[in-house]
Amino acid sequence: MIDLNSVDPALFNNYGDLRKTLDGMTWTRTHSLMLVTMIMSFFVWGMLLVVAPLVTEWPVVPGNYITYILLASPVGLLSGNVLMGFLADRFGRKKIFMTTMAMGAIGISGIILSSNVIEIIISIVLAEMGFGGEETVSLAFMAELFPARYRGKVLILVSNSANIGVAFLSGIFLLTPANIYLQKLLFGIMAVAGLLIAIYARVRIPESIRWRYVSKSVAEKPEFNSRGVLKFLVLLSFAITIVLTFALVTFVMGPYKFPMYVSLIAFSSGLGTSATGILAIFFIDRVPRKLLALFAYTGGFLSMTLFIPYLFFSSSLMLFVVLVLINSFFSELGWASRELLQPELFDTRWRGRGIASVRGVAYGIYIASLFLLVNFSTLNYMIFATIMWSIGFIGSVAWFIKGNETGRVSLT
Repeated sequence: MIDLNSVDPALFNNYGDLRKTLDGMTWTRTHSLMLVTMIMSFFVWGMLLVVAPLVTEWPVVPGNYITYILLASPVGLLSGNVLMGFLADRFGRKKIFMTTMAMGAIGISGIILSSNVIEIIISIVLAEMGFGGEETVSLAFMAELFPARYRGKVLILVSNSANIGVAFLSGIFLLTPANIYLQKLLFGIMAVAGLLIAIYARVRIPESIRWRYVSKSVAEKPEFNSRGVLKFLVLLSFAITIVLTFALVTFVMGPYKFPMYVSLIAFSSGLGTSATGILAIFFIDRVPRKLLALFAYTGGFLSMTLFIPYLFFSSSLMLFVVLVLINSFFSELGWASRELLQPELFDTRWRGRGIASVRGVAYGIYIASLFLLVNFSTLNYMIFATIMWSIGFIGSVAWFIKGNETGRVSLT
């Protein structure tokens, strides 16, 4: 049985033979180590995704700093995604992993040891630059090294670990209200455990073999044809929808509309998306990618519209949570569809920067939207979110009609 660590790209006469070998491999110990390190790093990243809205409950965070706290996460994500994605194509996937891990660890330490709101903001930015930027590299890395028949399940399983991280940290804050020291302690224990396991596995895995092969060939400029433009715009529509709606409803609406129930709303959303992600693992390769995207973004758009009549006729927290759970179901499927298509639609030479560009634009729009919507009413927030879902819906229709199927297809 061939192990990934023993595959030398220099021994292959052409790229096609190398791809065939990687796509047809059986599961090895190295694949297991890769899976472990990715799951743990995404789990820690999930906690960082939700830490910004959760810490708005801390007494050291003044009310007039809430917007800045909420901005810290996407600012770190934007800079980390763009920087690490481009560096990963230049220097390799594994080298960048060590940088992102170090940055993330420093940022998490800063959050735990912080004594004022400025330290919290700086630490969140740094932590998100590390682990948020790592997501771009991880998606490329996993797609390039896992056999084609396992690729879809692995991408969903690992990505869903972030949802579990959201649910875990939200659950801690929910069960330990007004106890900042216990919250920091438990957050630190979970983060350190995740980091140690991830590091142990990470040093034992190889560099991306596909990247090693193409990085030694003569560089070519990417083709900007109509097909390439369609892929980029569709992926961008999906990213805009998920980034601007999931975060706005789950992480922003809570602090503004229900400031006493931030943990409950985030926990409910994390629980719902985690359950959906686990379910998706069992059918992800049975459903065409195009159909999955169409179902997810159509359902997300329709479920988002339900928030508008809710705001006119009800103020029930429980009904709001139910609507969040329904939308989270489709949001998770939309996230899953996006996580699959991002690495599958870009070539290995440009995969890091392609994913980084899509995510960078989306997070740039998200940051701008936080400033734009700061004085919006709750109704206007939901109208805005519904419009964002319509963008993803239009993109899914376009891809269903014009797109190609990528499930289990060999990556170039």
